[in-house]
Amino acid sequence: MSEVVILPFVDLLPDAWRSFAADGPVRAFNPGLLRDGDGWLLAYRLVGGDGLRRVGLCRLDAALKVVAGSPVAFSDRVRFAAGRDYAGPATTWFADPRLYRFAGRTFLYWNSGWHEPRNYQFLQEFDAADLTPIGHPRELLLRGDRQRLEKNWTFFGGEDLYAVYSAMPHRILEFSLAGTDDIEFTDTYTHAWDNENYSDAHGALRGGAPPQLADGHYWSFCHSVQGMDGDYRYSPAVYRFAGSPPFAPTGAPRAPLFAAMPREARRAFPKLNPAVGDVVYPCGAAFHNGRWLVSLGLNDEHCAIVTLPHSEVAAALRPLGGERLKD
Repeated sequence: MSEVVILPFVDLLPDAWRSFAADGPVRAFNPGLLRDGDGWLLAYRLVGGDGLRRVGLCRLDAALKVVAGSPVAFSDRVRFAAGRDYAGPATTWFADPRLYRFAGRTFLYWNSGWHEPRNYQFLQEFDAADLTPIGHPRELLLRGDRQRLEKNWTFFGGEDLYAVYSAMPHRILEFSLAGTDDIEFTDTYTHAWDNENYSDAHGALRGGAPPQLADGHYWSFCHSVQGMDGDYRYSPAVYRFAGSPPFAPTGAPRAPLFAAMPREARRAFPKLNPAVGDVVYPCGAAFHNGRWLVSLGLNDEHCAIVTLPHSEVAAALRPLGGERLKD
């Protein structure tokens, strides 16, 4: 990695969750990142000794330090609409938050984990000034072919809004934020593309950070998984797709974006998920002052932010369609 900041979990604990530190292991990981004025917003998955998955939200200053007093117990503030009958732990299990801003409105996404008969994905608007939810969570719905387990849709766009449903094939959905009810997504574009060299060696590409526009293209920091039960390894990668419809892929990963993790990222506690080995999982990205900031979950225990020169990210790609990648 280039420059890496690992955020101490004690700095991320809201006052309401301070007691967790005395009740057993506390893990804060899989952080989403969003520029906010001169600093940043960070949303993260937090697991205490009771095993419940919660979402915290805080501010970072320009130096990527947690602003004292800013962490809030966001998932405790969420209020689901009355009369909704969600199955399983849908209203108590908050996993893998991502952050978005569309047309001046700020949103937080999460999913309800892995449970029967299916899991849920939600989008919650919130006030960026006081980090308070606005209204109720809105479920993400797709009428048509979909997986039973959904947890990696990532949103992008401006006036028109889209989501990447899957990287392979590159399946694009369209949606609108109008109204206050659940959000309907529709299939819009699908592209098959050549990524076999990477996938054969490192596993198929899966979702990650919301795609970010730079150099006229969207850059998608994602992950792949390889290995076997007890040692599944999550590796970060990046691919690129066109900045306008139909959003065809223009750059495929040559290799994982980076392989080594800092010593501070080693596990301090037993595995949260016994099936995994090393985990590097991108959940947020921003292109700022000519460099990439990527927020990562490390080993289901740590929140980290890595800063990468654009040339290093571009060098990790193999051009598609005869295009030349910019450094």
